[in-house]
Amino acid sequence: MQTTPRSKTPGLIVLALLLGSLAAPVSAQDLFLADVQIVDPAKQEIRHANLLILDGRIAGEPSAPPADFEGTTLDASGQWVIPGLVDLHTHAYGNMAPGNTFDSPGTAAIAERMLTAGVTAFLDLFGDEDALFALRESQRAGEVGGADLFASLSCLTATEGHCTEYGVKTRTMDSPDEARSVVDDLALKAPDVVKIVYSPTGRMPSVDRETLAAAVETATRHGIKTVIHVGSWQDVRDATEVGASAVTHVPEGPVPAGLGSLMAEHGVRHIPTLAVETDFRHFVAEPSSLDSPLARALTPETVRAAYRDYEPSERARAHAEGAEAREAGVLAAVKALSDAGVVMLTGTDSGNYGTIQGFSMHRELNKMVQAGLTPWQALAAATVEPGEFLGRDFGVATGDEANLVLLGASPIEDIGNTQKIVRVIQRGVVVEEASAE
Repeated sequence: MQTTPRSKTPGLIVLALLLGSLAAPVSAQDLFLADVQIVDPAKQEIRHANLLILDGRIAGEPSAPPADFEGTTLDASGQWVIPGLVDLHTHAYGNMAPGNTFDSPGTAAIAERMLTAGVTAFLDLFGDEDALFALRESQRAGEVGGADLFASLSCLTATEGHCTEYGVKTRTMDSPDEARSVVDDLALKAPDVVKIVYSPTGRMPSVDRETLAAAVETATRHGIKTVIHVGSWQDVRDATEVGASAVTHVPEGPVPAGLGSLMAEHGVRHIPTLAVETDFRHFVAEPSSLDSPLARALTPETVRAAYRDYEPSERARAHAEGAEAREAGVLAAVKALSDAGVVMLTGTDSGNYGTIQGFSMHRELNKMVQAGLTPWQALAAATVEPGEFLGRDFGVATGDEANLVLLGASPIEDIGNTQKIVRVIQRGVVVEEASAE
């Protein structure tokens, strides 16, 4: 973070509000999208065609609806369709802003807001374990709606390590044997990933490399991917060498020589969380960024006003002096890793200062392009690559899940056009409609 220290999900708010109000799911429907520009991040091509959706999946690109088609035909002329966006690092209780300002409707309500933003799936990387488990199971049973919830359920850390400070129960481990036991027990709840905090040179206690290795090995044995919270480039190297699936956050300083190639060789993905790393100062210095129609739709005025009215302390002002250089370094690191062949995955770390659930996904895409990635690379990082990571078919090819966003302008011409949302479709159901900006 820049002018305010990074602060995670407030425990009391999570415990009280994580479930939120449960929204009812919608029934599947068949759709025929006529005359649409299909933006395909997997093939890096745009093709003008029709799109047929049957039983929640893309069934092809026929020239006309089937003779026996009884679904809904939508005129999509002048629109671009992309796969639904995926945020792979959230704490989805709500939002926090300066001045102890909270917008905390709970994870179920945030899942609904995500759809408004064109985010059709998200990965919660630490909250109340039991509440997240219950909500995820209710959603997968078809009892509640919203963007698809994936979750680590817990955060595995050392005694008194990061994640223990928020008043939310988490799981601790301080030896390889404890790591194996903790992961074996967590695996009974089938987390979508295992999150591990590894930062030996940080200000809080951390598991050591041997404990990290045991946790990663045990998760891998259970067929569960691992996401490692890191604090230094040496942490990234260690996580890579012990077989982690992904690392999250961007350490200080330039990427050490050869590290990107090592990560690419081992297939370690990077979730850089550019929004949380860089956006607090922008929200304060450029409050108009929070006046867009999408930002207004996703958060109450109290949150936006908290950034406009923020008066930093002397300490915060001193910390902010290096913010611009820090941001440049973060973007340069992402570009260096991408150029080395590391697969990027979008994640915002929403729930922290400087982020807004759903809206920050669009900020993340912009920052990836600002770092030097192409719009195609940024879209892949937000759609098909997260799908591969989660073991799901997120795309626009025949057979893929029909999680789609229709836009009023091309995101390849300008990545900012991902905010120009006309419709959101989840598993073949139109769940959100709006007028393009």
